[in-house]
Amino acid sequence: MKNIKIIFVVLVLIIILISITVFTYYSDISSIDNVDVEIEDVNIRDLKLASCDLNLKVKITNPTSSNINDLTAEFDVFISNTDVGDGLVNKVTIPSKSYETSDVVITIYYSNVGQAVINGLQTGNFDLSIQGEAKLNILFNLISVTEPFSASYSYSSY
Repeated sequence: MKNIKIIFVVLVLIIILISITVFTYYSDISSIDNVDVEIEDVNIRDLKLASCDLNLKVKITNPTSSNINDLTAEFDVFISNTDVGDGLVNKVTIPSKSYETSDVVITIYYSNVGQAVINGLQTGNFDLSIQGEAKLNILFNLISVTEPFSASYSYSSY
């Protein structure tokens, strides 16, 4: 009889552990699936003869009731449909039902882009977009999941 009680307690503990693991897994998956990435602002920081620096303010929103820990995002930056560089948001923690912003600086070398991009940067009137993936380690950092995203912004210095 004593052995049956021990086996029963062990089975209940295993079921509880599995339930917690499944709940955590689906909660983390829901968080990454619902993340919203947008470009909040773009500024031309340094317009030089051969290059310029763009400062992108990237806003990442977590609408879920779970916290997101150590989210990273990698993305390509496009101006006038031309790939002008890569961006990275590194290890951001976003509490539930809130957002975080990250400043990302991109250096654009004119020798690597076409005249349409250069004209847009010099006149201060261009459309910018980003496309990439947000990445989150879930289930006690055992599994890595990604979610694609895209966002756009129309820049005008007027």
